[in-house]
Amino acid sequence: MRIMCVDDEPLALKMLEMSIQKAKPDAEVKSFRKPRELLEAAQQDGCDIAFLDIHMRGMNGVELAKELKGVNPKMNIIFVTGFSDYAGDAMSLHASGYIMKPVNKEKIERELSDLRFPITPKSNALLRVQCFGNFDVFTPDGAHVRLRG
Repeated sequence: MRIMCVDDEPLALKMLEMSIQKAKPDAEVKSFRKPRELLEAAQQDGCDIAFLDIHMRGMNGVELAKELKGVNPKMNIIFVTGFSDYAGDAMSLHASGYIMKPVNKEKIERELSDLRFPITPKSNALLRVQCFGNFDVFTPDGAHVRLRG
């Protein structure tokens, strides 16, 4: 399971990363201070779950979530914030979850236990083909396979 998280506040990011690692010790966790870096990593390596701070300088978490949905429509997005005003925006994006700061292991476990898009163990996974609208192929970790003709 590949999990990415972003927060532009170093201490908040460290607490988020540590809480995720405690809740899911077998997961690969990557953390970023800049939204664009997380977006690039998700495009390159794929991502199962993204924990996004909403209130960041530059690109905010809601804007980042829209970009990530373009990378993988089935990516689980969990917003992490100290502000409750963004719940409506988060739900309009069909987020998997919404965590109020401060983050802890229990809050992370609760959100991971009820993901919108369940994670398929890679040992059992095959390519997923979607043919409604566009023809799309996805790897087991949810990365979009670009076909060239």
